Amino acid sequence: MSLPRFFVDAPTDAFASGASFTLPAKAAHHAGRALRLAAGERVEIFNGSGFAWSGPIRFSADAAWVEIDAVTEKANESPVFMTLVQSLVAPEKMEWIVEKAVETGISAILLVPAERSVTKLAGERLAKRLSRLTDIARSAAEQCGRNVVPTISAAPTLKAGLAEAEAEVRLMLAPGAEAGIPAAIRPGLHSAAFAVGPEGGFTDAEIELAKASGWVPMLLGPRVLRTETAGLAAACWLESIAGDFPR
Repeated sequence: MSLPRFFVDAPTDAFASGASFTLPAKAAHHAGRALRLAAGERVEIFNGSGFAWSGPIRFSADAAWVEIDAVTEKANESPVFMTLVQSLVAPEKMEWIVEKAVETGISAILLVPAERSVTKLAGERLAKRLSRLTDIARSAAEQCGRNVVPTISAAPTLKAGLAEAEAEVRLMLAPGAEAGIPAAIRPGLHSAAFAVGPEGGFTDAEIELAKASGWVPMLLGPRVLRTETAGLAAACWLESIAGDFPR
């Protein structure tokens, strides 16, 4: 049975076997009020470094702490480093995409503007959105057992995002592309990137831009997938071929 897990933004040297680690107020409230944990129940804490520390939780009137007695290094990371280049979409859709991307094993999420993106972000609004999405990624990592939190960043243009996402194979998901599996998609693949358009899809000019940058347009099955589905379906497909899903 998995232990209740809490992400804490603290340096690795703050955790030591035999020491007590005081949980942040938000995590303490969640443990005591939401999960209704009892003193002495074992919990696990992690900071995104790949390690996790566990021990019994204790409570006082206004605090909670963990008496650390064990450490593990089980990152539960996919053997394929997957980058999702996701065009900007409505906030609720983007939050859902980030949560499920963490669960499916995606390692990095790069937000990019596209010609048909209705959502526009820059400056302080972009910074706030990235902070919110990072919080969602941390919560998703808590739930799914990952000890590494995927990075979430943004590029100023689609061209910059396509150039930034380096991988052995880079696929732009496009309904009008030819069907077929690129030869590079095979067991032993170490990295891959998927580019997903907004609600209206990528324009022909954007697809040509991607091709000129070394990306391969690809059709993922005969049915048209929504923007919030395409990248996740691609990740699951790749995990089944070269990752850690059953073949």
